[in-house]
Amino acid sequence: MKLQKSPSFRKVAIPWYDSAPFCLTISTFAAFVFYFSLAGIGIVLENPAYSRHCWVPATLVLLSGIVLVTNLFRLLSRIVNRPEEEP
Repeated sequence: MKLQKSPSFRKVAIPWYDSAPFCLTISTFAAFVFYFSLAGIGIVLENPAYSRHCWVPATLVLLSGIVLVTNLFRLLSRIVNRPEEEP
């Protein structure tokens, strides 16, 4: 006898902060911060008076890069592991 799926079975609800549009928004924002901080590093390297403040844009590059890579990995894994819809 074949087992039937329970009619009360439901898909797991994804929290709003883990949805694809929110991950895209966060990734876009992190990319802008990453670019902004790279421009800041360029300005710091051009002006010797600001050389002791290089840690600020460097920290922004590091943190925004981590957020960007994490969210892009989450989006790509969601796209690749998308379950096939049943008819």
